[in-house]
Amino acid sequence: MQGEIAATTSHEAIQGLRRQDLLVTRLTEQVSHGFDMRQWAVSWTKPRVTSKEVVLFTHQFATLIRAGVPLLECLDILGTETENPAWQPVLSHIRDEVEHGVLLAKALGHFPTIFHDFYRRMVEVGETTGRLDESLFQLGVYLDKQAKLRAKILSALAYPALLVMVACTVLVFLLVWVVPLFSGLFQEFGESLPWLTQVVIHLADSIREHALVLMGIFASLVVGSRFMLAHAKSRQVIDGAILRLPFLGAIFRKTAIVRFARTLGFLVRRGVPLLAALAVAGTVTGNRVIEQSLKRAAADVQDGKPLSETLRASGMFPPLVTQMIKVGESTGSLDAMLEKIAELFEQEVDRVIATLTSVLEPCVIIVVGSGIALVVVAMYLPIFSIGSVIG
Repeated sequence: MQGEIAATTSHEAIQGLRRQDLLVTRLTEQVSHGFDMRQWAVSWTKPRVTSKEVVLFTHQFATLIRAGVPLLECLDILGTETENPAWQPVLSHIRDEVEHGVLLAKALGHFPTIFHDFYRRMVEVGETTGRLDESLFQLGVYLDKQAKLRAKILSALAYPALLVMVACTVLVFLLVWVVPLFSGLFQEFGESLPWLTQVVIHLADSIREHALVLMGIFASLVVGSRFMLAHAKSRQVIDGAILRLPFLGAIFRKTAIVRFARTLGFLVRRGVPLLAALAVAGTVTGNRVIEQSLKRAAADVQDGKPLSETLRASGMFPPLVTQMIKVGESTGSLDAMLEKIAELFEQEVDRVIATLTSVLEPCVIIVVGSGIALVVVAMYLPIFSIGSVIG
């Protein structure tokens, strides 16, 4: 028999077919190019495995392996001790695959959204060399550094984003509930209103009359942005635009360099061939434009060109990076030089984030305060004019 079944993971599809008394001999994923509202809703409501949980899992897994606990028993322990229900089917499927003779790295490949290429590559290296515990420990340290870098960026943007959200909420409240009260009062006086007050009143009336339309536009933007990010071409255009943004573009570019350098150095140190390491390092940068440039660089390296020259020709990396890589290639210490690049640019990211935070926060406060003050002044101008007439 052959047919189709709707599922979010291969494990879920296999379990669904088994419940129908069907033995799966071949399973191929068919990606839908259209927008499926049901799948989109499921993806938002279904429990997920977070990056923090992956880091914790890696540390616990490494500790159990180093303690001499058998691999299948490690997966049993980690599956029963987890509090997130999304982990249990994942670890159960991985355990079943390993029990049937599948390598751990290949079993992890059934869940690429949880265990990315770099993760699986490091597990594969550990299995090949017989040092799985050491690979997992180093992998946990690497993931910790990546999580701290991500947390720095999010913390720098969290406070300004919170201010903007609070400001928008206050402005909507003033325009929807407070301004109409003043508008009715001004109509009773019958006096001509200042132009600023008229503009604010018209804006408030427009928001109240077209509230449903505005909500629909906002929802469409959210859904459309998620849909665009899921497609490679639109994602590449967005990533290219992000790199050109003032301040933010520098942060994202330097963050991508940190991820690339740390990942490539980590893989090279573990004995992974340079071409395979480049393929993995490109996927963890978080930017499709830089990822495409690294793919072209890998093709040039395969043709015999030095890595430093190919990265310089891509135009995506600063001269300092390419020069340091050139020194690492000539001295045979490429992994150590890449780690120094990661540390150097991580410090640069910290400095840029500190500068951005110090500049962005007062600017946001000024803009937010000016918007609220504008609405308040617009409502009080007619009262002042009426008071002067009465006086």
